[in-house]
Amino acid sequence: MLLIKLAARNLSRRRARSILTIIGVGIAIAFTVTILSMSEGLMVSFENSIAKQGADIVIVPKEAEAYPYPDVAAFVGSFPEELLDEIEQVDNVKITFPVFTAIPMDFMPEKPGAMPLLYGVTPEYFPEVVPYLGLAEGRYIEAGDEFTIVAGSGIAKVAELSPGDSLEFRGKSFEVVGILESSGSMDDGMLYTPLKGLQEAYSKPGQLTFVPIKVNDISRAEETAEEISDRWPIVSAQTQKAMVDKFSDLMGIVEAANVGLSAVALLIGILFILSTMIMAVGERVKEIGTMRAIGMHRSYIFQLVITESLITSLIAGVIGCLCGYLLSLGITYIISEFFGLTYFAPMVNARIFLTGIVIAIVVGALAGLYPAWRISKTNIVQALRYE
Repeated sequence: MLLIKLAARNLSRRRARSILTIIGVGIAIAFTVTILSMSEGLMVSFENSIAKQGADIVIVPKEAEAYPYPDVAAFVGSFPEELLDEIEQVDNVKITFPVFTAIPMDFMPEKPGAMPLLYGVTPEYFPEVVPYLGLAEGRYIEAGDEFTIVAGSGIAKVAELSPGDSLEFRGKSFEVVGILESSGSMDDGMLYTPLKGLQEAYSKPGQLTFVPIKVNDISRAEETAEEISDRWPIVSAQTQKAMVDKFSDLMGIVEAANVGLSAVALLIGILFILSTMIMAVGERVKEIGTMRAIGMHRSYIFQLVITESLITSLIAGVIGCLCGYLLSLGITYIISEFFGLTYFAPMVNARIFLTGIVIAIVVGALAGLYPAWRISKTNIVQALRYE
Protein backbone atom coordinates (compact mmCIF):
# COMPACT_ATOMS: atom_id res chain seq x y z
CA MET A 1 0.00 0.00 0.00
CA LEU A 2 2.90 2.36 0.79
CA LEU A 3 4.25 1.77 -2.69
CA ILE A 4 0.89 2.65 -4.28
CA LYS A 5 0.52 5.75 -2.09
CA LEU A 6 4.00 6.99 -3.03
CA ALA A 7 3.33 6.33 -6.73
CA ALA A 8 -0.04 8.12 -6.62
CA ARG A 9 1.53 11.09 -4.79
CA ASN A 10 4.30 11.38 -7.38
CA LEU A 11 1.76 11.35 -10.19
CA SER A 12 -0.43 13.97 -8.49
CA ARG A 13 2.57 16.29 -8.14
CA ARG A 14 2.71 16.53 -11.93
CA ARG A 15 -1.00 16.58 -12.68
CA ALA A 16 -0.92 18.27 -16.07
CA ARG A 17 1.62 15.82 -17.46
CA SER A 18 -0.17 12.83 -15.92
CA ILE A 19 -3.53 13.95 -17.35
CA LEU A 20 -2.07 14.44 -20.83
CA THR A 21 -0.46 11.00 -20.67
CA ILE A 22 -3.73 9.41 -19.55
CA ILE A 23 -5.57 11.14 -22.40
CA GLY A 24 -3.02 9.91 -24.96
CA VAL A 25 -3.10 6.30 -23.79
CA GLY A 26 -6.88 6.46 -23.31
CA ILE A 27 -7.34 7.45 -26.95
CA ALA A 28 -5.28 4.44 -28.06
CA ILE A 29 -7.33 2.07 -25.86
CA ALA A 30 -10.62 3.68 -26.97
CA PHE A 31 -9.67 3.16 -30.62
CA THR A 32 -8.93 -0.52 -29.97
CA VAL A 33 -12.14 -1.12 -27.99
CA THR A 34 -14.21 0.64 -30.68
CA ILE A 35 -12.85 -1.65 -33.39
CA LEU A 36 -13.39 -4.77 -31.26
CA SER A 37 -16.94 -3.81 -30.23
CA MET A 38 -18.10 -2.98 -33.76
CA SER A 39 -16.59 -6.08 -35.38
CA GLU A 40 -18.00 -8.26 -32.57
CA GLY A 41 -21.45 -6.67 -32.99
CA LEU A 42 -21.40 -7.27 -36.74
CA MET A 43 -20.37 -10.89 -36.28
CA VAL A 44 -23.00 -11.58 -33.62
CA SER A 45 -25.71 -9.95 -35.76
CA PHE A 46 -24.79 -12.11 -38.75
CA GLU A 47 -24.60 -15.33 -36.72
CA ASN A 48 -27.93 -14.64 -35.02
CA SER A 49 -29.61 -13.90 -38.33
CA ILE A 50 -28.31 -17.11 -39.90
CA ALA A 51 -28.96 -19.21 -36.79
CA LYS A 52 -32.59 -18.07 -36.54
CA GLN A 53 -33.39 -18.92 -40.14
CA GLY A 54 -35.20 -22.15 -40.83
CA ALA A 55 -33.02 -23.09 -43.81
CA ASP A 56 -30.49 -25.91 -43.50
CA ILE A 57 -28.94 -25.35 -46.93
CA VAL A 58 -28.94 -22.34 -49.27
CA ILE A 59 -28.48 -22.61 -53.04
CA VAL A 60 -26.95 -19.63 -54.86
CA PRO A 61 -25.68 -19.11 -58.42
CA LYS A 62 -22.18 -20.48 -58.95
CA GLU A 63 -20.90 -16.92 -59.36
CA ALA A 64 -21.97 -16.09 -55.81
CA GLU A 65 -20.47 -19.09 -53.98
CA ALA A 66 -17.53 -17.12 -52.58
CA TYR A 67 -19.78 -14.69 -50.74
CA PRO A 68 -21.00 -15.46 -47.20
CA TYR A 69 -24.42 -13.86 -47.57
CA PRO A 70 -26.90 -15.12 -50.21
CA ASP A 71 -28.29 -11.60 -50.79
CA VAL A 72 -25.17 -10.89 -52.83
CA ALA A 73 -26.58 -13.18 -55.51
CA ALA A 74 -28.84 -10.32 -56.60
CA PHE A 75 -25.72 -8.54 -57.90
CA VAL A 76 -24.07 -11.41 -59.74
CA GLY A 77 -26.52 -13.82 -61.39
CA SER A 78 -29.49 -16.17 -61.32
CA PHE A 79 -30.53 -19.68 -62.30
CA PRO A 80 -33.74 -21.25 -63.73
CA GLU A 81 -36.60 -22.04 -61.38
CA GLU A 82 -37.27 -25.34 -63.15
CA LEU A 83 -34.08 -26.65 -61.51
CA LEU A 84 -36.00 -26.96 -58.23
CA ASP A 85 -38.13 -29.81 -59.54
CA GLU A 86 -34.96 -31.86 -59.99
CA ILE A 87 -33.32 -30.74 -56.72
CA GLU A 88 -36.44 -31.72 -54.74
CA GLN A 89 -35.90 -35.29 -55.94
CA VAL A 90 -32.54 -35.46 -54.16
CA ASP A 91 -32.56 -37.81 -51.21
CA ASN A 92 -32.73 -35.87 -47.90
CA VAL A 93 -34.19 -32.70 -49.48
CA LYS A 94 -37.47 -32.03 -47.69
CA ILE A 95 -38.67 -28.73 -49.20
CA THR A 96 -37.33 -25.77 -51.18
CA PHE A 97 -38.30 -22.09 -51.05
CA PRO A 98 -37.78 -20.16 -54.32
CA VAL A 99 -36.48 -16.60 -53.92
CA PHE A 100 -35.80 -13.91 -56.52
CA THR A 101 -34.03 -10.76 -55.34
CA ALA A 102 -33.62 -7.48 -57.17
CA ILE A 103 -32.05 -4.08 -56.60
CA PRO A 104 -34.62 -1.28 -56.98
CA MET A 105 -32.46 1.33 -58.70
CA ASP A 106 -35.53 3.51 -59.31
CA PHE A 107 -36.13 3.76 -55.55
CA MET A 108 -34.22 6.80 -54.30
CA PRO A 109 -34.43 7.28 -50.51
CA GLU A 110 -33.22 10.52 -48.97
CA LYS A 111 -30.47 8.70 -47.11
CA PRO A 112 -28.01 6.96 -49.48
CA GLY A 113 -27.43 3.93 -47.25
CA ALA A 114 -31.13 3.08 -47.12
CA MET A 115 -31.28 1.40 -50.52
CA PRO A 116 -33.40 -1.71 -49.87
CA LEU A 117 -33.30 -5.11 -51.48
CA LEU A 118 -36.46 -6.53 -53.05
CA TYR A 119 -37.22 -10.10 -52.03
CA GLY A 120 -39.60 -12.06 -54.23
CA VAL A 121 -40.91 -14.93 -52.08
CA THR A 122 -43.85 -17.26 -51.65
CA PRO A 123 -46.22 -17.00 -48.64
CA GLU A 124 -44.56 -20.07 -47.07
CA TYR A 125 -41.25 -18.19 -46.80
CA PHE A 126 -42.22 -16.24 -43.68
CA PRO A 127 -43.38 -19.03 -41.35
CA GLU A 128 -40.82 -21.58 -42.59
CA VAL A 129 -37.59 -19.67 -43.34
CA VAL A 130 -37.84 -16.46 -41.27
CA PRO A 131 -40.30 -17.28 -38.45
CA TYR A 132 -38.59 -14.68 -36.24
CA LEU A 133 -39.97 -11.84 -38.40
CA GLY A 134 -43.12 -10.71 -36.61
CA LEU A 135 -45.67 -8.23 -37.91
CA ALA A 136 -45.86 -4.74 -36.45
CA GLU A 137 -48.71 -3.66 -38.75
CA GLY A 138 -50.87 -5.14 -41.49
CA ARG A 139 -50.40 -8.66 -42.85
CA TYR A 140 -47.95 -10.98 -44.58
CA ILE A 141 -47.97 -11.87 -48.26
CA GLU A 142 -50.85 -14.24 -49.07
CA ALA A 143 -51.65 -16.65 -51.87
CA GLY A 144 -53.13 -14.73 -54.79
CA ASP A 145 -51.11 -11.55 -54.09
CA GLU A 146 -49.16 -10.26 -57.09
CA PHE A 147 -47.93 -6.71 -56.50
CA THR A 148 -47.89 -6.28 -52.72
CA ILE A 149 -45.09 -5.45 -50.29
CA VAL A 150 -44.22 -6.31 -46.70
CA ALA A 151 -41.55 -3.84 -45.57
CA GLY A 152 -38.76 -4.35 -43.04
CA SER A 153 -38.90 -2.03 -40.03
CA GLY A 154 -35.77 -0.07 -40.96
CA ILE A 155 -36.70 0.79 -44.53
CA ALA A 156 -40.29 1.47 -43.47
CA LYS A 157 -39.04 4.03 -40.96
CA VAL A 158 -36.63 5.72 -43.39
CA ALA A 159 -39.14 5.82 -46.25
CA GLU A 160 -42.07 6.57 -43.88
CA LEU A 161 -44.10 3.64 -45.15
CA SER A 162 -47.45 2.50 -43.75
CA PRO A 163 -49.96 -0.13 -44.87
CA GLY A 164 -51.91 1.27 -47.82
CA ASP A 165 -48.97 3.21 -49.31
CA SER A 166 -47.69 2.29 -52.75
CA LEU A 167 -44.23 2.05 -54.32
CA GLU A 168 -43.42 1.84 -58.01
CA PHE A 169 -40.72 -0.42 -59.42
CA ARG A 170 -40.06 -0.83 -63.14
CA GLY A 171 -43.46 0.61 -64.02
CA LYS A 172 -45.38 -1.67 -61.63
CA SER A 173 -47.22 -0.29 -58.60
CA PHE A 174 -46.76 -2.32 -55.39
CA GLU A 175 -49.08 -1.81 -52.44
CA VAL A 176 -47.61 -1.92 -48.91
CA VAL A 177 -49.72 -4.41 -46.94
CA GLY A 178 -47.51 -5.00 -43.90
CA ILE A 179 -44.66 -3.63 -41.77
CA LEU A 180 -42.37 -6.04 -39.93
CA GLU A 181 -41.10 -5.69 -36.39
CA SER A 182 -37.45 -4.81 -35.89
CA SER A 183 -35.13 -7.84 -35.92
CA GLY A 184 -31.77 -6.09 -35.69
CA SER A 185 -30.63 -7.91 -38.83
CA MET A 186 -30.40 -7.39 -42.58
CA ASP A 187 -34.13 -8.17 -42.79
CA ASP A 188 -34.89 -4.67 -41.48
CA GLY A 189 -33.81 -3.24 -44.82
CA MET A 190 -35.78 -5.64 -47.05
CA LEU A 191 -38.96 -5.23 -49.07
CA TYR A 192 -40.74 -8.59 -49.42
CA THR A 193 -43.04 -9.08 -52.37
CA PRO A 194 -44.70 -12.03 -54.19
CA LEU A 195 -42.23 -14.01 -56.30
CA LYS A 196 -44.14 -14.02 -59.60
CA GLY A 197 -44.94 -10.30 -59.47
CA LEU A 198 -41.30 -9.34 -58.90
CA GLN A 199 -40.06 -11.67 -61.63
CA GLU A 200 -42.55 -10.06 -64.02
CA ALA A 201 -41.63 -6.51 -63.02
CA TYR A 202 -37.93 -7.19 -63.66
CA SER A 203 -38.53 -9.23 -66.83
CA LYS A 204 -36.97 -12.32 -65.25
CA PRO A 205 -39.75 -14.93 -65.45
CA GLY A 206 -38.71 -18.29 -64.04
CA GLN A 207 -35.40 -16.96 -62.64
CA LEU A 208 -34.20 -17.32 -59.04
CA THR A 209 -31.26 -15.81 -57.18
CA PHE A 210 -31.15 -18.15 -54.20
CA VAL A 211 -33.14 -20.97 -52.63
CA PRO A 212 -33.30 -21.93 -48.93
CA ILE A 213 -33.74 -25.68 -48.38
CA LYS A 214 -34.93 -27.77 -45.46
CA VAL A 215 -33.62 -31.31 -45.15
CA ASN A 216 -34.94 -34.44 -43.47
CA ASP A 217 -31.69 -35.33 -41.70
CA ILE A 218 -29.65 -32.33 -40.55
CA SER A 219 -26.61 -34.54 -39.87
CA ARG A 220 -26.40 -35.16 -43.63
CA ALA A 221 -26.80 -31.52 -44.63
CA GLU A 222 -23.16 -31.10 -45.72
CA GLU A 223 -23.27 -34.30 -47.74
CA THR A 224 -26.51 -33.17 -49.41
CA ALA A 225 -25.06 -29.74 -50.22
CA GLU A 226 -22.04 -31.35 -51.87
CA GLU A 227 -24.28 -33.63 -53.91
CA ILE A 228 -26.36 -30.68 -55.21
CA SER A 229 -23.24 -28.67 -56.11
CA ASP A 230 -21.74 -31.66 -57.96
CA ARG A 231 -24.89 -32.58 -59.89
CA TRP A 232 -25.77 -29.03 -60.99
CA PRO A 233 -22.58 -27.02 -61.74
CA ILE A 234 -24.48 -23.75 -62.34
CA VAL A 235 -25.36 -23.51 -58.63
CA SER A 236 -23.52 -23.79 -55.35
CA ALA A 237 -25.14 -25.29 -52.24
CA GLN A 238 -23.91 -24.16 -48.82
CA THR A 239 -24.88 -25.21 -45.31
CA GLN A 240 -25.55 -22.67 -42.57
CA LYS A 241 -22.25 -23.56 -40.94
CA ALA A 242 -20.36 -22.98 -44.20
CA MET A 243 -21.86 -19.49 -44.55
CA VAL A 244 -20.95 -18.59 -40.96
CA ASP A 245 -17.41 -19.91 -41.52
CA LYS A 246 -17.01 -17.80 -44.66
CA PHE A 247 -18.20 -14.71 -42.85
CA SER A 248 -15.83 -15.49 -39.98
CA ASP A 249 -12.95 -15.75 -42.44
CA LEU A 250 -13.94 -12.41 -43.96
CA MET A 251 -14.14 -10.81 -40.53
CA GLY A 252 -10.75 -12.34 -39.72
CA ILE A 253 -9.19 -10.41 -42.60
CA VAL A 254 -10.88 -7.20 -41.46
CA GLU A 255 -9.80 -7.80 -37.86
CA ALA A 256 -6.21 -8.44 -38.98
CA ALA A 257 -6.17 -5.00 -40.60
CA ASN A 258 -7.76 -3.55 -37.47
CA VAL A 259 -5.10 -5.18 -35.29
CA GLY A 260 -2.44 -3.44 -37.37
CA LEU A 261 -4.10 -0.07 -36.85
CA SER A 262 -4.59 -0.80 -33.15
CA ALA A 263 -0.93 -1.78 -32.80
CA VAL A 264 0.10 1.61 -34.16
CA ALA A 265 -2.26 3.35 -31.73
CA LEU A 266 -0.94 1.30 -28.81
CA LEU A 267 2.66 1.98 -29.81
CA ILE A 268 1.84 5.67 -29.58
CA GLY A 269 0.39 4.98 -26.12
CA ILE A 270 3.61 3.26 -25.04
CA LEU A 271 5.63 6.22 -26.28
CA PHE A 272 3.37 8.60 -24.33
CA ILE A 273 3.99 6.80 -21.06
CA LEU A 274 7.67 6.15 -21.83
CA SER A 275 8.43 9.80 -22.52
CA THR A 276 6.45 10.87 -19.45
CA MET A 277 8.22 8.44 -17.15
CA ILE A 278 11.67 9.32 -18.52
CA MET A 279 10.98 13.01 -17.85
CA ALA A 280 9.50 12.22 -14.44
CA VAL A 281 12.47 10.20 -13.20
CA GLY A 282 14.88 12.66 -14.78
CA GLU A 283 13.44 15.42 -12.61
CA ARG A 284 13.67 13.27 -9.47
CA VAL A 285 17.27 12.02 -9.66
CA LYS A 286 18.34 13.86 -6.51
CA GLU A 287 15.15 12.83 -4.69
CA ILE A 288 15.68 9.19 -5.57
CA GLY A 289 19.37 9.47 -4.60
CA THR A 290 18.26 10.67 -1.17
CA MET A 291 15.83 7.74 -0.90
CA ARG A 292 18.66 5.37 -1.73
CA ALA A 293 20.97 7.10 0.79
CA ILE A 294 18.52 6.49 3.67
CA GLY A 295 18.35 2.80 2.85
CA MET A 296 15.77 2.28 0.11
CA HIS A 297 16.76 -0.68 -2.06
CA ARG A 298 17.22 -0.51 -5.85
CA SER A 299 14.39 -3.02 -6.35
CA TYR A 300 12.01 -0.76 -4.40
CA ILE A 301 12.87 2.19 -6.66
CA PHE A 302 12.32 -0.06 -9.67
CA GLN A 303 8.91 -1.16 -8.34
CA LEU A 304 7.94 2.43 -7.55
CA VAL A 305 8.50 3.63 -11.12
CA ILE A 306 6.74 0.57 -12.57
CA THR A 307 3.79 1.17 -10.22
CA GLU A 308 3.51 4.81 -11.37
CA SER A 309 3.47 3.63 -14.97
CA LEU A 310 0.85 0.96 -14.23
CA ILE A 311 -1.43 3.35 -12.33
CA THR A 312 -1.29 5.78 -15.27
CA SER A 313 -2.06 3.08 -17.83
CA LEU A 314 -4.78 1.46 -15.70
CA ILE A 315 -6.66 4.76 -15.31
CA ALA A 316 -6.22 5.35 -19.04
CA GLY A 317 -7.49 1.82 -19.73
CA VAL A 318 -10.71 2.26 -17.77
CA ILE A 319 -11.38 5.66 -19.36
CA GLY A 320 -10.43 4.32 -22.80
CA CYS A 321 -12.80 1.33 -22.50
CA LEU A 322 -15.73 3.57 -21.56
CA CYS A 323 -14.91 6.09 -24.28
CA GLY A 324 -14.47 3.27 -26.82
CA TYR A 325 -17.93 1.95 -26.07
CA LEU A 326 -19.45 5.43 -26.31
CA LEU A 327 -17.53 6.07 -29.53
CA SER A 328 -18.85 2.87 -31.11
CA LEU A 329 -22.40 3.89 -30.16
CA GLY A 330 -21.76 7.33 -31.64
CA ILE A 331 -20.45 5.90 -34.91
CA THR A 332 -23.48 3.61 -35.17
CA TYR A 333 -25.80 6.56 -34.55
CA ILE A 334 -24.04 8.66 -37.19
CA ILE A 335 -24.30 5.83 -39.73
CA SER A 336 -27.99 5.47 -38.92
CA GLU A 337 -28.66 9.22 -39.18
CA PHE A 338 -26.69 9.96 -42.33
CA PHE A 339 -26.90 6.67 -44.23
CA GLY A 340 -30.29 5.47 -43.09
CA LEU A 341 -29.85 1.92 -41.84
CA THR A 342 -27.54 -0.07 -39.60
CA TYR A 343 -27.83 -3.83 -39.32
CA PHE A 344 -25.90 -4.37 -36.10
CA ALA A 345 -25.29 -2.88 -32.68
CA PRO A 346 -21.78 -2.49 -31.20
CA MET A 347 -21.10 -4.99 -28.46
CA VAL A 348 -18.89 -4.45 -25.44
CA ASN A 349 -19.01 -7.50 -23.21
CA ALA A 350 -16.84 -8.40 -20.23
CA ARG A 351 -14.28 -10.03 -22.53
CA ILE A 352 -13.75 -6.92 -24.66
CA PHE A 353 -13.64 -4.67 -21.59
CA LEU A 354 -11.12 -7.00 -19.95
CA THR A 355 -9.07 -7.07 -23.15
CA GLY A 356 -8.85 -3.27 -23.09
CA ILE A 357 -7.74 -3.29 -19.43
CA VAL A 358 -5.15 -6.02 -20.02
CA ILE A 359 -3.75 -4.13 -23.02
CA ALA A 360 -3.51 -0.99 -20.89
CA ILE A 361 -1.63 -2.86 -18.14
CA VAL A 362 0.78 -4.40 -20.67
CA VAL A 363 1.35 -0.97 -22.22
CA GLY A 364 2.08 0.49 -18.79
CA ALA A 365 4.43 -2.33 -17.81
CA LEU A 366 6.41 -2.18 -21.06
CA ALA A 367 6.64 1.61 -21.02
CA GLY A 368 7.84 1.68 -17.41
CA LEU A 369 10.60 -0.93 -17.70
CA TYR A 370 13.35 1.22 -19.18
CA PRO A 371 12.86 4.32 -16.97
CA ALA A 372 12.63 2.06 -13.89
CA TRP A 373 15.79 0.16 -14.79
CA ARG A 374 17.66 3.35 -15.65
CA ILE A 375 16.89 5.23 -12.45
CA SER A 376 17.37 2.18 -10.20
CA LYS A 377 20.94 1.83 -11.50
CA THR A 378 21.87 5.45 -10.75
CA ASN A 379 24.92 5.89 -8.48
CA ILE A 380 23.93 7.34 -5.08
CA VAL A 381 26.79 9.86 -4.94
CA GLN A 382 26.15 11.08 -8.48
CA ALA A 383 22.43 11.34 -7.77
CA LEU A 384 22.99 13.47 -4.63
CA ARG A 385 25.24 15.83 -6.64
CA TYR A 386 22.71 16.03 -9.50
CA GLU A 387 21.37 19.54 -10.20
